[in-house]
Amino acid sequence: MQMEEKKTTIREQALINQNFSILSSEEGLLPIKVSKFYKAKVDEEVLALGHTEGPLHRAVFPSKERITLRAPREKKDFVDDRENMQDDTHHSIIRKYEERILFLPTSNCLSNCQYCFRQDVLNEERGISKKISSLLEELVNYLNSHSEISEVILSGGDPMTLPFKGLKEIIEIIKNRTTVESIRLHTRSLIFNPSVFSENKMKLFGDYDIRLVSHIIHPYEICDVVKEYIEKLLNHNIRLYNQFPILRKVNDHSEVLIKHIKQLDEFRIRNLSIFIPDPINFSAAFRVRLSRLFSIIDEFNWNSPSWINSTRLVLDSVHGKVRREDLKSYDKENGIAIFERNGQQVTYPDLPEGMDDPGDLATLLWKDNY
Repeated sequence: MQMEEKKTTIREQALINQNFSILSSEEGLLPIKVSKFYKAKVDEEVLALGHTEGPLHRAVFPSKERITLRAPREKKDFVDDRENMQDDTHHSIIRKYEERILFLPTSNCLSNCQYCFRQDVLNEERGISKKISSLLEELVNYLNSHSEISEVILSGGDPMTLPFKGLKEIIEIIKNRTTVESIRLHTRSLIFNPSVFSENKMKLFGDYDIRLVSHIIHPYEICDVVKEYIEKLLNHNIRLYNQFPILRKVNDHSEVLIKHIKQLDEFRIRNLSIFIPDPINFSAAFRVRLSRLFSIIDEFNWNSPSWINSTRLVLDSVHGKVRREDLKSYDKENGIAIFERNGQQVTYPDLPEGMDDPGDLATLLWKDNY
């Protein structure tokens, strides 16, 4: 008979937080940072469960596993953003694709996600002031010398931490001084603090046809206040999208994925991708072994309609995103998967089977009384 795993108490969590603060300083991880708005949802979860191992808490506060669990062949930066940063752009332009670039005007976020794949770079940039005017001049010069680029993705950090004036300047300059056709903005602010979507920002996005891509990872992140702001964004004719990673003990169950993407669809948010977590340092607490991950996605596909399961399963890499369909070989015994994109191989070190302790559905969907 399997014994029930002991859950982390609030008192024990305080010590975990202290230990993580030391670890983050030593290892270059992002420190704990949680917005007041999101913490209220976390506190509700902790009160209901009686412990700190719920999905929302795990997303923004460290678990014991986060500190102690290490997988073989972890890296500081699996996607190697630095290799794709363009010269003389103050680390603000990343290019992996012929037709689009990432523009990083800020390294700030409203909260720090424990599973963040860009921890190394963001921690390195943290506290460095970036002057928008100089970054924009470099951006315009770069875009005008590369006319093949048709899309700019505003990322970071979180571009929604910028004031209205800064966002307006970025968007208007791209639209008026370059040949770029599309601007996409990626953010977690909708669930961390939706009030940053002020009326003037929403009007700006609507006027310039900005595609807004949220990174909502769990259905319980969408509360009544978030629903109100989703409706406001839709009323400004802003096209809404989402993408998120599959994370162990956060959303690693087909029923969670179905509920999540079905809810997004009801709010007219199109989910683009589900991401395989990067094998970066201290990420083992969130990773899912590929064989189980593929089984979860198969169950998700079999048990949901096409407008739900049309989302892609992808892995980010130094060469760009590769899909599950790009998997060329999978050596389960040695824990190595080989993907291929445009003739370039991507080697993914799998999570050892013994480390893949699945999330409990009763905890993952505690509001639904499983």
